[in-house]
Amino acid sequence: MIDQANMLVSNSVARGGPLVSIRGLPAPAEARWKDVWLTVTPIWGVLATARVVFYALERIRYPLEVPPVFADVIEALLLWPLATVGCYLTVSAWRRHGAPKAAMMALGSTLIFGLLARPSYAIGSLLNSGNPQSREWLEEFTQHSNSLYPWMSNTVEYGVLYLSCMAVMLGYFSFMSLVNERRLRNALEIEVQQVRLRALRSQLNPHFLFNSLNSIVSSSDEKPTTQLLVTQLSDLLRRTLRASEQEEHDLFDELAYVEEYLEIEQTRQPSRLDWRMNVEPGCARAAVPSLILMPLVENSVTHGLRGGVRTLAIDINVWCTRSELFIQIGNTCSASASRESNRPGLGLRNVADRLDMLFGGGASFRAQRIDTDRFEAQISLPLREFGDGAVSRGSTCV
Repeated sequence: MIDQANMLVSNSVARGGPLVSIRGLPAPAEARWKDVWLTVTPIWGVLATARVVFYALERIRYPLEVPPVFADVIEALLLWPLATVGCYLTVSAWRRHGAPKAAMMALGSTLIFGLLARPSYAIGSLLNSGNPQSREWLEEFTQHSNSLYPWMSNTVEYGVLYLSCMAVMLGYFSFMSLVNERRLRNALEIEVQQVRLRALRSQLNPHFLFNSLNSIVSSSDEKPTTQLLVTQLSDLLRRTLRASEQEEHDLFDELAYVEEYLEIEQTRQPSRLDWRMNVEPGCARAAVPSLILMPLVENSVTHGLRGGVRTLAIDINVWCTRSELFIQIGNTCSASASRESNRPGLGLRNVADRLDMLFGGGASFRAQRIDTDRFEAQISLPLREFGDGAVSRGSTCV
C-alpha cells in the first residue's frame, strides 16, 4: 500500500500538480496570464496610490515646488501593464527554469521598468502641459536628457516599487502553491487509506467465509446438516456483500452477522459451542465499521476450540457511556494454548489497523489472555448514531 501511495503522488506530480522544492524555496503555483493580472493589479494599485497620496501631501506643503500629481497618476497607469508583464515572465521563469533564472528575469525587468518610469512621467506632464510647473519639468527633461542623476534616481525609486510589487505577488503564489500541495497530499492520504481499508476488508471477508466452507465440507456426510449450513452460509454471504459496499453500519446489523456466523458453527458442532449476547439498551443504533467484529468472533471459535476444550463459551457484551461505545468478546480456552493465543493473528492485526486508520487515537483495541482459561478482546469507539450525530441514550436496543 505504501508503494501505491508513492505511485499516486508521483503520478500527480507528473501530471503537472503543484510542486514544492525540497532543497530550495517553494516554487509558485502555475499561474496563467489572467491570474497574474488579477493579482498584480490590486498590489500595484495600492503601491501607486500610496506614492500619489504622498506627493499630493507634499504639494500641499510646497505648492510652488512640487508639480501636480496628474503626471504621477498617468505614470502609474502606463507602468501598470509593464509591471504585469514583468511579474508574469518572472513567475514563468521560476516554474520552468528555477529560482536562479527567475532572479535574473526579475533584475532585468526591474532595470527596464525603472528606465521607463521617467519617460512615462514625461508623457503625463505633456498631457498636463497647461500647468506651468508641468511645462517647466518638460523643459528640464528635454534640456538635461543626458544627465545621469535623474535617470538613476527614477530607476532606483521605481525599481524598488516594482520589486515590492513582485515580492508580494510571488509570496502570494508561493503560499497558494503550499496550500494546493497540502490539499493534494491530504486527498492522496485519504485515497490511500481508503485503498488500504478496502484491502483489509477483502482479507477479512474470505477469512471467516473460508472457515465456514470448511465446516460444510467436514459435515458433508450428513445431508440435513449440510443443507442447513448451505442456507445459513448463503444468508451470511448476502449480508457480507451488502456490508462490503459501505464503510460502516449500525451495531444491530454487525451483531446480526456475528449471530449468523455463530449459528453456522453451532450447527456444525452443537455440543461444543455456547454463546451469549448482552447488549445494553441504547447501543443498537451506534455506528461501527462494517465487519469489524467478525475477525474477533472467528478468532474466538478457531482458537478457543483448540487444546482439547470440550465446550467453548463465548460472551459478547456491549455497553456505552455518553461518549464511548465498548464491545467486549471473551471466550474460554485451553490453558495449554497460552503461547499461541498470545500471538496476534492476521484477523486481530487487521482489526487494530482499521481502527487506527478510521479513528486514530479516538479508538482503542486490546486482545489478551486475562486468565489461564479465558481470552478477551475489547474495542472502544467514539459513540455516534449511524447516519446521524451522537447516540441518544434514550433509544431502545433491539
